[in-house]
Amino acid sequence: MPYPALVSIGWDASGSLVLVDLEHVGVLHLAGDAADFARHVLQAIAVELASTPLPGHLEVTALADTAPGLDDAAPERVARIAGITEATAELASHTADQRRALAAVGASSLRTARLMDDAGGAWTPHILLAQELPDDDTVTELFEQLAEKPRAAGAVITSSATTQAPAEAWTLECQSPDTTIVLPGSHLPIRLQGLSDAHFTDAIELLTLAASDTDVPAPDWTRTDPADDEVAELAEEFGLGRDERGGDPRPGRGRFACRIRRARAGRPGGRRHGGEGGAADAQEADDDPARVIDLVKTDADSDAATKEEAPAAGPSLADVLAAEHDDSEPDLQPAALSHRKEAGKEEPAPAAGPADVALALATPCAAPTPAAVHVTIPAPAPAAESGPVAATERAAEAVPAAPEPADPAADSDQAAPSALLLGPISIEGATGRIDSNRLSIAIELVAYLALNPGVDHHAIDDALWPGRIVNKTMRNAVISRTRSWLGKDADGTAHFPRVQDTGDSRYRLGPAVTCDWTRFQRLARTGMARHDEDGDLALRRALALVRGRPFTGIDPQRYAWAEPAIQEMVSSVVDGAYELSTRRREADDIPGALWAARRGLLAAEESEMLHRQIFLAHHAAGDIDALREAAARLARINEQLLGGVDMEAETAELLRNLLPRPITRAR
Repeated sequence: MPYPALVSIGWDASGSLVLVDLEHVGVLHLAGDAADFARHVLQAIAVELASTPLPGHLEVTALADTAPGLDDAAPERVARIAGITEATAELASHTADQRRALAAVGASSLRTARLMDDAGGAWTPHILLAQELPDDDTVTELFEQLAEKPRAAGAVITSSATTQAPAEAWTLECQSPDTTIVLPGSHLPIRLQGLSDAHFTDAIELLTLAASDTDVPAPDWTRTDPADDEVAELAEEFGLGRDERGGDPRPGRGRFACRIRRARAGRPGGRRHGGEGGAADAQEADDDPARVIDLVKTDADSDAATKEEAPAAGPSLADVLAAEHDDSEPDLQPAALSHRKEAGKEEPAPAAGPADVALALATPCAAPTPAAVHVTIPAPAPAAESGPVAATERAAEAVPAAPEPADPAADSDQAAPSALLLGPISIEGATGRIDSNRLSIAIELVAYLALNPGVDHHAIDDALWPGRIVNKTMRNAVISRTRSWLGKDADGTAHFPRVQDTGDSRYRLGPAVTCDWTRFQRLARTGMARHDEDGDLALRRALALVRGRPFTGIDPQRYAWAEPAIQEMVSSVVDGAYELSTRRREADDIPGALWAARRGLLAAEESEMLHRQIFLAHHAAGDIDALREAAARLARINEQLLGGVDMEAETAELLRNLLPRPITRAR
């Protein structure tokens, strides 16, 4: 989109919406005698910037207390910063990066650069919202950064009354919603739009609710009273139609209440039925209407009960949302029940008969369960071996961590992002913001670039959207969001550089970004080449990076590009585990041999080569029971694969040689 920073500002005389390009404006000063209305205009712009889908991606920074709650309602786009010094430094870094990118592509302006095929993801607008600005040199520096040529994709919106705006800034006199002003540079009369504090609070609540996955209780009208259900059932069973009810046809009113009482008394399973007892009870009900009224509540009784003790309302939306951030569970019990318990007035339990149960007041619905917390759970390690616990099993689990050789990757920035692919896929260390529903595609992009550095946009399109003609706007939005999510290093350099800053106009991650597969390759290469203590330690370090089968938890309809890499990872892990297990067994280190083999099985539990290593280790330790259990586990794994597969001939032969053969006595 050539104008991603377009926002609505108000209406013209014909009622048409008026839009302004904040990048072109640079500094928008909301002035005027009515400070409250200037804040309302700022709040309207802030909500639109946080929620509009038109630009694809925006970076918005709220200074101090400006637009409270907006960063929580739209965390992908909006960040909050405490001081003007930090805000100025952030905007200066942003504008400097974009000016370097403009020079690299040879574009004279943002509009020209955005039309280039590979450049769209580099021009994300950065907008600072500042209700108040100090009158000092820092603000002057901030305005100078925006005014410098060529213009970068940045803007400042402020309603500060103490700030002297630069001459090129747009100043809007904010008086009231009904006041007509002239838009600077256009001679267009407009009426400004704003969001009052109450409406702004409502907007924040709506944005928060839209982004929340918390369930709230259903309204009361959706709940069914079991007493009403039984009354309707009895009416149908005994043929008490509408014409027979006489008067008010609702259950529990007029003569219908008496007929239901008689029907319940004569129903099998009731408290009294059949014989003289049932007839007497029915007669008593006809002669004593008060008895029926005691059992079936009338409108008057309901009104009186309501006045005496009003039922408590369910938890509010704010209570439920606040419960997410509270360490303790919120008290969701109805206030009326809590009051009765405090007063020590326990109500008598209802009778066990079906009639009394049906006539009892409907109990309040159960308190809703706390909202589920969505987390990524790593793939579980192989189940512990059942049966007798052998000495070698306990020793293998308790084997202490050996001293590890120095790893060059450890000297890199510890706060930098890291792509974890040897197990459940995840990206750790990202300091930016991104919506949860956009996280999957960003993780896939980072994983792809970690394994394929230096690719062009055609390769990205083929990997992430195979077989599709990709709109460059969609691709650029994904790249821009991923860049913002990964964040920057201590020097302000993006962990996902703009393509114009890479030197060869190719996409790659920054040098501080690490990948567990790259570290595994480096350590395994060292370990396989050296047959000494340092080589064994390098292999152990490499296997310690394995957390499960590579790329666990991915969408089966995505990551087609990763299949060759997954096979290479699995093969390399198995080879490294086999080598280290063999070395440790030959060195009489049975726990170390078992640890290495089991670490490899995390990535390939079906590898019989590693299972044979476990068999040999148990045999070397003289633990026949553990050997039998390990053989049984392999049999169970083979039964689960493809409906059951046979054990490899080499494995079967090894077990025949290792396991003691049963002795058959001749008769």
